[in-house]
Amino acid sequence: MENSKYKCAKCGGVFEKGWSDEEAKNEAKELFGKHPNDWNDEAVIVCDDCFNEIHPLKNPEAVKRAKRTI
Repeated sequence: MENSKYKCAKCGGVFEKGWSDEEAKNEAKELFGKHPNDWNDEAVIVCDDCFNEIHPLKNPEAVKRAKRTI
């Protein structure tokens, strides 16, 4: 796959990246308190629609579980 595209880990759609990988990792750090490079598990990419469905601010319990895992 081209470097400017990604496959959503939730819906499987293929999309153009809207921002850099580093910007996305920085957002993940803000949301989960730890940079993805330091996570125990590999980070996955989801599209905007899927992200809005599972948005961390809408799912605080899922964020707590994720923080324990990562």
